[in-house]
Amino acid sequence: MKLFSGVAGLVAVAATPILAQDAVAPDTYIRAEVDMSFAQFQLNAGSDVNRFYYIRKPTPLDAQAVVRMNRDTLYAGAVVDTEGGATVTIPEFPDDRYFSILVIDNDHYAPVVFYEPGTYDIPGDTKYVSLIMRIQIMDPDDPEDVALVNEMQNRFRIDASSHDLFSEPNWDVDSMLALRAEYEKEFQKFAQYEPDWMGPRGEVNEETRHLAVAGAWGLFPEKDAVYINYTGPASAEACYTATYDVPPNDAFWSITVYGADGFMESDNNIVNDRNVTLNDDGTFSVHYGSEALCGEQPNRVDITDGWNFLMRIYRPGQAVLERSYTLPEVEEVSR
Repeated sequence: MKLFSGVAGLVAVAATPILAQDAVAPDTYIRAEVDMSFAQFQLNAGSDVNRFYYIRKPTPLDAQAVVRMNRDTLYAGAVVDTEGGATVTIPEFPDDRYFSILVIDNDHYAPVVFYEPGTYDIPGDTKYVSLIMRIQIMDPDDPEDVALVNEMQNRFRIDASSHDLFSEPNWDVDSMLALRAEYEKEFQKFAQYEPDWMGPRGEVNEETRHLAVAGAWGLFPEKDAVYINYTGPASAEACYTATYDVPPNDAFWSITVYGADGFMESDNNIVNDRNVTLNDDGTFSVHYGSEALCGEQPNRVDITDGWNFLMRIYRPGQAVLERSYTLPEVEEVSR
């Protein structure tokens, strides 16, 4: 399982054994993980390249493929054969609706993120790259909004000169998973991702970026999204609260609450820029706990024992990038 996975639903079964032969070592680990994920993307897209596979509905509680999924965006993914040139066409979008196309090459570098309508050349640093599409959901419980996002998904187009299928990987899955588990232990020590874990070739930390592959396959470069983890008090037999500044951003932000195992335990687990109630001074206060313990409060979210949350900030502002934006500790509400 990939903790904090940026594209969780798309690579949920990327570690499924296919044909295992070559042992995975530290120097081949990143390529092995990406190969396995690309193979899964291709399978999801009807065993084809240059074609999107879509996640059409927000994640339901009873169908969480991996930990740390979210209900902020709907995803789509594709593997593209870039030999001879390939393009992606992005349709016109409403100004208030976030969307992006993240390009990830076969070595888990991210050469570019597309945000504007138009037709773009897809970088061909490796023969195969993946495209990760994200489109914002305004209300995951509104069928009309979900249907609108589905219609938007259908309007993206890939054109490519070559159509060679991605070869079935021959990596030994057990050795890959053993390294992943080792790297995830180190990854989990970070409350916030390191700024040089993801980006173009030559702009990342080659000594530590394997941690991001293990714990957050497909994460954005930091300039495009920041993820801040917070672990609350272990007990859910109390109500807790904290007041936050709105994180500076040019897209949107959200807080999603998880259980001790990293899975969402309630539909009432999200506070974001669309549903938040602000205080008079522009801050917002969140109450963590049941209605029985917290009372009727705006921005109240349910918790379970071992609760924690992840704040996602898309297109973060300077204070977030400089890490001067921090999260306060929660305080127990006295009864």
